[in-house]
Amino acid sequence: MTGYFQLIEGDDGAFMFTLRAGNHETVLTSRVFWSRQAALDAVSMLGRQSQRSECYVRHTDPDGRQWFEVLDEAQHTLGRSEPYASRSGLAAGMASVKRNSAATIFRGLVRRANVGHLAAGFRRPLASQLALSES
Repeated sequence: MTGYFQLIEGDDGAFMFTLRAGNHETVLTSRVFWSRQAALDAVSMLGRQSQRSECYVRHTDPDGRQWFEVLDEAQHTLGRSEPYASRSGLAAGMASVKRNSAATIFRGLVRRANVGHLAAGFRRPLASQLALSES
């Protein structure tokens, strides 16, 4: 089965999307966008950027869980992965994003009460992203 996207709309006017693998597991959650068109444009950009290795930034939490972000052309976060317990899991997640981000299918519109509050987690400066990434 091929991957697909879900568009998430908040009642605060914000939009997000998730990239799901063919088995329906979430492999990437986008940052918050303040218009539907911006979110759809980001889906297109993800399809291009996810194919470039240098657009992936790896992170490790203090608990040892690993996750990654995919950056756009301006080095802003497009989306984040779920946490992984191992490097092999992280590599498989990155491969899944590369494989599934070419999807053109949207399945359903999800409505949530407020997605704008999630934007705070994506506001780290680029310097801190690079400091956390693996060398």
